[in-house]
Amino acid sequence: MEPEAAFDVTCDDVAAVMASLVGEPSTPVEPVMSIISTMGWLPGPGQYMFQRAGGIACSAGEAPSYWEVTIVPGAGAVTNGAAQRNGFWGETAGCSDRGCNFEIIEGDVLLTANIVDEGLGVAGDPDVPGDALRDLAGTADASLHDFELVDSDIVGAACERFLTPAEVSEVTGVEGVEIVDSFGGWGIPAEVYHVTNGARICLYSIGGEEYAGNQLMITTLPGGAWAFEKVGGTPVEIELADGATLSSGEHGERVLDLRVGNDWIRLTTLDDGSGAPDPEPLAATVARNLTRGHTAPQ
Repeated sequence: MEPEAAFDVTCDDVAAVMASLVGEPSTPVEPVMSIISTMGWLPGPGQYMFQRAGGIACSAGEAPSYWEVTIVPGAGAVTNGAAQRNGFWGETAGCSDRGCNFEIIEGDVLLTANIVDEGLGVAGDPDVPGDALRDLAGTADASLHDFELVDSDIVGAACERFLTPAEVSEVTGVEGVEIVDSFGGWGIPAEVYHVTNGARICLYSIGGEEYAGNQLMITTLPGGAWAFEKVGGTPVEIELADGATLSSGEHGERVLDLRVGNDWIRLTTLDDGSGAPDPEPLAATVARNLTRGHTAPQ
């Protein structure tokens, strides 16, 4: 079941405000984070991170004119945590000739917005969109109510819980695989994904290089079975999994979305020039590890 937001503001409300600012978008408004010009790990589970945290994410449009708005409760915890990791420096409101960016706190609600629309910020004055977005955040804060995090068995799980480097090497035949799970840069999305949700980004690469020799990336949405049901792809059978679909990325990636119990795990194998490895045997190992545990080393 899809988690309920901790306030009464919906993407329909966000869409109405944004239409008053920049007009009707070129695509339907979607209740997910945008993947236009954003973090490479975001497509898939990460697009739904705000919903699990009791919030909403709404996006619409396509380059060069698009927007994204997220609203999340627990503003104090989210911003304090992000500030400790150099990812938040107080409220922001700025416009250029290409658009505007905002991070707005109203009571216990944090609203972030990224608006890319040439001509919106010609005067460099963020007051008009900022006032409208602050009113939206205030409406959310005024309607706050209790909510429950969706149960999950993988909150805070170490990458080795899914796959060890030795298991990746065994399946792919590539030696020297190491895990990279610490990355540069931080911000509100990273705080919500890693800390509020307890989700993980696990990169398996040769020699532990973040930007070279990548064999596999794992991203997750704890308690994300409801969102897994929204993804496309070709259904495949993975032993011990409760569901799986296979699809392709625009850069030659092979993407396998896996549901184990109430959790969504995405495996993305990357094209190193010789083609992306088959993610199905890797997914089978993940499903086994999460349901039966790791096998003893041979």
